[in-house]
Amino acid sequence: MMSLTAARGPVEGFAVAWAGSNVSRVPESFDAEVTIRRQRFVNDENGFAVLDAERDGDEIVLVGPLIHLEAGERAHVKGVWVSDSRYGDQVKVSEAQPLAPRDSAAIIGYLRRIRNIGEKRAQALVKRFGEAEVFDAIDREPAAAFRGVGLNPFRAEEAAHSWNELRATRRLHMLLAPHGLAYLVKRLSDQYPATAHRVVTENPYELTRVYGVGFRVADRIAHAARADRGAEGEEIPGRVSAALVHTLSEAEGRGGSTCLPLARLLSAAGELLGETPPAEAVETLVEDGDLVRDGDWIYRRVTWELEQELAQRVAELIGPARGEKLRAIDGDADALSGGRDGALELTPEQRAGVLDAFSHRLSVITGGPGTGKTATIQTIARLAIEQGATVLLVAPTGRAARRMTEASGFQAKTVHSALGWVPGELPEHDEDAPLPCDLLIIDESSMANLELMVTLTRAVAHNAHVVLVGDADQLAPVGAGKPFADLVASEAVPTARLTHIFRQAAGSMIVQGAHAIRRGELPEFRPAEGMRHDLFLMERADPREALALIVELVAERLPRHYGVHPVNDIQVFAPVYRGDLGIDRLNRALRDRLNPLGQPVKGGRLRLGDKLMMTGRNLHELGLMNGTVLTLLDELGGGGPGADDDDAALLLSSEEQVFRLPPEASESLQLGYACSVHRGQGIELPVAVIVAHPAAGAFFLRREMLYTAITRAKLATVIVGTREVIARAARTPDTDSRYSRLGELLAAVASER
Repeated sequence: MMSLTAARGPVEGFAVAWAGSNVSRVPESFDAEVTIRRQRFVNDENGFAVLDAERDGDEIVLVGPLIHLEAGERAHVKGVWVSDSRYGDQVKVSEAQPLAPRDSAAIIGYLRRIRNIGEKRAQALVKRFGEAEVFDAIDREPAAAFRGVGLNPFRAEEAAHSWNELRATRRLHMLLAPHGLAYLVKRLSDQYPATAHRVVTENPYELTRVYGVGFRVADRIAHAARADRGAEGEEIPGRVSAALVHTLSEAEGRGGSTCLPLARLLSAAGELLGETPPAEAVETLVEDGDLVRDGDWIYRRVTWELEQELAQRVAELIGPARGEKLRAIDGDADALSGGRDGALELTPEQRAGVLDAFSHRLSVITGGPGTGKTATIQTIARLAIEQGATVLLVAPTGRAARRMTEASGFQAKTVHSALGWVPGELPEHDEDAPLPCDLLIIDESSMANLELMVTLTRAVAHNAHVVLVGDADQLAPVGAGKPFADLVASEAVPTARLTHIFRQAAGSMIVQGAHAIRRGELPEFRPAEGMRHDLFLMERADPREALALIVELVAERLPRHYGVHPVNDIQVFAPVYRGDLGIDRLNRALRDRLNPLGQPVKGGRLRLGDKLMMTGRNLHELGLMNGTVLTLLDELGGGGPGADDDDAALLLSSEEQVFRLPPEASESLQLGYACSVHRGQGIELPVAVIVAHPAAGAFFLRREMLYTAITRAKLATVIVGTREVIARAARTPDTDSRYSRLGELLAAVASER
């Protein structure tokens, strides 16, 4: 059998090759019982696995949705033989049903997975009840069975609980595996510890609440359950309602909208259902309180309440200043100068921003790169401190907070740290326990979504001032809403728009290019006299040549020219994940070049030394946020079956911090050599490489995305692709704009003033 290492090194390459066009099917079905010998490759996200198995003494390779099968297990496998030009014959699996172990070794191996049951007690259980009856005997009275082999009552109860979990998990496997969904078992067990099996069989649309389970997956399970009961063709209760609610949830999570027009909601839900649902279905959900209708707009109730609350809180903050510590400043005062030493002269727009911060409880400062936002923050903070006020500086991400600290000279915190907030739990600071400051300055405010902005404004003391600082032209935040852009557009809040580009920044082609993109124009890539040549375009029409160039730039040319580290100091940005120049393909190519010899962990999906990124979730208890860049240092602890795995963890580092990540959270780690612009919105580092190529989802590259990406670098930005794609992105604002009515609500507030 061909060695994977000899063929392409890491097993990741094997899985990719299997999915490629070089596989040709042999028209021969496979239907047999097999014994699993080892896992070659597993993907926790989609359940795909490559397994070595044995059938009647012959070794075979299985590929497909097989993550639920472990070494030593028996399974009834159905599929078809395929032949890969590099890896030989394999079975592409369509169905894999786990089978109860039947020989003594397999039974003992299964029993050893029970907490507190090792080799000797597993053997004692088999001897006591017999191979044929041992599982049924334990099922009848688990705790008694375990006490019978020497466990004290407490440890026997622990073992009984472990057994029940194991059997419940087994039932879930049996239910989901035939449909290629066994990879969902752990997520469902975590979400519904005691009722997962019943939820799947009785109310599968409830599963859309679980991360990674979309409506189509839940719908597949529901139809399969119907078929199992011989009820095909009957209407499934709750299906239409689930599609409508899920459509709104997806509009929030993926599209960033707080609401949808009724017609758009019905059309999008119809794509899931196969036919447009009646408007009466929406009215029913409104009557039940799940949704809210406001004119022609439909909301999930919780999101409607948040949007209404933020509009109300902004209205309360707009009134005249009433701070006990902050006093209005004379516009002609000599103190109105910027910089750490107070020696920089402020522009009229900056001066207006400073005056607004002291004259109004809520004010906004917006501007592009090089327009002096940081100097304005410095001046406001310095003058407030001179008045005896307490100042708190915050930013949405740890990286942005550190950058704010370095640039302003004042210590900054993350929003979550300042609030003492772990989403899903109540923050330490709210209306009843406001933040202990007289002035709250929020930098990178464009990154704050609706929920974050509401949570912040709840914690503002009744006499405190708030200054929101950001760039309204950057990408909208991850999550529902775009409150900063809405505040700027509404003109309801005193707003200083910084437009003057200071001389030092004006000499940067990155800064000039960014401002050209804001205007919808193609950046200039030829340096004029006196300009700092830090923005480059390297055109490659052929995707393979472009990929080779990106790898060469990151691995060799840019580190050599700028004296930077290829992993820590360079970030590649691309618009989409799939395709010849998508993020997934880029990550594999860059990893193969930058970390070719890293020891595989987690079934080969990750390697020691990999550059990784947290995706899809925040682990606030560890200080790990969505988008955090990490390096995988080691895989720690964890014994075999039945062992205490409390010490098992992945050891990761990020900017001189070390984290221990529980194994179950590893599914949130993805390769981070390349990432989306949304994921890297808070990143600022020496060098950025941007993919702007027809083979990299050119349609999805829009003005805001290109503008944000180009400003991530301090030393140099290199764009690899074509001039046509860049020009199209610059002149194309995000037409798939998120729906939000906050601006409308705020404009109404302004008209009443």
